[in-house]
Order: sequence, then structure tokens, then C-alpha cells
Amino acid sequence: MTWLWPAIFWAGAVAALAPWAFNSAAGFASAPLLGMAKIAGLIAGYLVAVQLILMSRVLETQLIAVWHRRLGGAVFAFITAHIVFSTVGHAAGRSLGAQTLTFIYDYPWLLAAYVGTALIVMIGLTSIRAFKRRMRYETWYYLHLYAYLGTALAFAHTVTISTDIVGAAKAFWIALYGTAVALAVWRRIIRPGRLAVRHGFRVSQVVQETPDVTSIHIGGRRMQEFQIRPGQFLWLRFLTRDGWGQAHPFSLSAAPDGHSLRVTVKALGDHTRGLQDVRVGTRVIVEGPYGSFTTRHGKTVLMIAAGIGITPIRALMEEMPPGTVVIYRARSEKEVVFREELDTLARTRNARMVYVLDEDVRTPSSDGTGGDGRGLPDALTAPGLTRLTPGIEERDVFLCGPPGLVRRVGAELRKAGVRDRHVHLDPFEL
Repeated sequence: MTWLWPAIFWAGAVAALAPWAFNSAAGFASAPLLGMAKIAGLIAGYLVAVQLILMSRVLETQLIAVWHRRLGGAVFAFITAHIVFSTVGHAAGRSLGAQTLTFIYDYPWLLAAYVGTALIVMIGLTSIRAFKRRMRYETWYYLHLYAYLGTALAFAHTVTISTDIVGAAKAFWIALYGTAVALAVWRRIIRPGRLAVRHGFRVSQVVQETPDVTSIHIGGRRMQEFQIRPGQFLWLRFLTRDGWGQAHPFSLSAAPDGHSLRVTVKALGDHTRGLQDVRVGTRVIVEGPYGSFTTRHGKTVLMIAAGIGITPIRALMEEMPPGTVVIYRARSEKEVVFREELDTLARTRNARMVYVLDEDVRTPSSDGTGGDGRGLPDALTAPGLTRLTPGIEERDVFLCGPPGLVRRVGAELRKAGVRDRHVHLDPFEL
């Protein structure tokens, strides 16, 4: 059913443009700039609604990450085109500044639309990797919530000014945005609230794995009824004085046992550092589960993890078939998490465990890391992967780690003959 969501997306795009096609297309030749402004505005409005639906996390997680990132640039481009073509098309010899003031003073909801557009553009800019890497996650998270305000301000002018959006077309747009809001409320507020009432999630145990990695066990009532699979993740909101206002995604680091859930957190930012000292008994709001980074039966498996990306891999190992190969990259022995658990699982599941430690590299390349000269050790290059993993081209591959490494190793897997449909990614990037 991989065709279903793209089909729905394109059907929605046709429905969004249909009002212009029926009402205004005939006048395009006489006023092409205004025609392009209308088209760009309708497409931008539709894409913003799709982005809101994606933010409600109703789709499989990998689709969300890919679509959300790709559509972000398109939203920015079409919004810009709509503003430029509208201003130039209406100016008719006047200055663009004068026409902008006319829009603000004489058109209903235009000032709100400008403010909403500025918020949406700000969110888009802060989502670019180069900017996002320089921001605290907490800052980025709160800025992203302004997407709802920006959309509300921009939507008001869409249904009040456009001469094309009337009758059935207006009903379509109201239903589209109403669906986006309803999904967000259901997935982010109502469902987590129901889970909290039903299960009463609380921190039941805190275990220090390494100096900067902590496992948090979450218990509650009727835990055997909470359905989640190894490889999936949850958005968790720990109700501490400093952490109650934000939710973060965490993968299970052990298969659910019907009594508690275990997540493992590395201190990478203010919030995750604070969780190193979270108290037993702290209430937790749970949203999810999410993700399709789960086992596929009937195939042999290769699993590759880097750093804290070992967490979902560790959980998946409890379900993997005999003959599984697990490659775990870490900077040093002291940064290896779950060493004893991983070795035990490898023995009991008849799996092969390969540790790739940067400190053990014996044949450094020009960049001092060994391997291919781009920071990849030999074990993660195409020849190394092929040598370590018999029949690699026929295996399902589970790959989890920092986004940059995931992209590079993914390219090496393709060189090794692994088809894209057999590669399952969890790049720790939402």
C-alpha cells in the first residue's frame, strides 16, 4: 500500500487547485501575474495543511521525516511566489511598498496573514540543518509550536479574500484545516491524556549505564495492555519542574515485558542532562507508540548502530532470527552501552556481535579515522560490510545513528548490493 498516501496527497492537491481552474483559469492570459499568485497561494495553503497533518504524527515515522523535510522548502517557495506575484500584479505602476501598505490597510486579514507568514518562514528557516544544529533542542521545539499560530493567521485571509474559495471550495478548505487541527488535538492531547488516566505512568527505576547515559524504567497500571513493539519509540513528557513543558522522542532500549518500559537517554542537551537525575515516582505523559523500525520475519538480518543509536537495536535483538549480525560503532570501550546485555543476547540468539571502536583503529587514513577517509571505519564501508556479513545483499538491514553517518553507511550498503527497500532507517532525526 505504498501508493496510498501519495495518491491521497495528489488527489488533495487537485481538489485544492480545482476552484481556480473552474473560476479563474480563463482570465490567466489577461493577468498572468495575478493568476500565478492565486496558483501559488492555493498550493502554499494546501502544503501548509499537509505539514500540520504530518506534525500530528498520523503517518509512519520515516514518511513523516522525509515528507516534512521535502515539503518545507516547497512551502517557503510558494509562499514567497504568492506574495511577490500578488504585490507586483496589483501594483500597476505603484511602488511595491505602497502596494504592501494598501494590502495591510484596505484588505481584511492581510496584516494577520503577513504576521502568520513571517512565523511560518521563521519555522522553516530554523528547520534547515545548518541552523538547527546550532540551536538548543528546547528552543527549536518551542519555536516549532508557533506553526499553529502562524497557520491560523494565514488561513483567515485564505477563506475571506479569495474569490475562488466559495461554496464547496470553502467547505473543502475548512474541512482540510479542521482535520489537521482535530488530528493534532487527538494525537497530542486527548490520546496521551487517556493513556495517562488508564496507565498512570511513573518512573519506576533509574539506572546509570555510563557516566553520561542513563536508563529510565517506566511503570504503571495494566502495563501488559499497552501495545508497543521493539524498535518503536515514544514521545515522553516527564512532569518535573523544568521538564513538564516539552516532550522528547525516546526509543525503547528493551523489549516490553508487561511490567515496565525502558528507555535509555544520553546527556546531549539541557533536557536530557536533567533526566540523568530524574526521581523515581515522577509522573510521565506518554504519546505513541510510533515508528515502523520493527522486525520483518522470514529474512536474515544485519543491524548497524552508532553511539546511542544502539537503543532500538538492543530492543530489536530480542526478536531477531538466528544468524543476525550486529555491528556497533562507538568511540571507545567506556562509551559502549549494554555490553553485557548485548553479549548475552548474541549468545542466546545465535547472533554475531561486532564492536567497532574508533580507539582501536590500527590503519588510520588521511583523516586519522581509518577506513574510507570520510570518518567511516573499514567495517562500515562496502567491502567491510560484505566481509562481515555473508549474503548481505539478501538481508534486511536496520540502521540507526546520527543522520550524517546513516546517510554515508546507506550509500555503502547500496554499493554492497543491498536494495533500498531492504534498508530500514532510524536516523534519530524528526
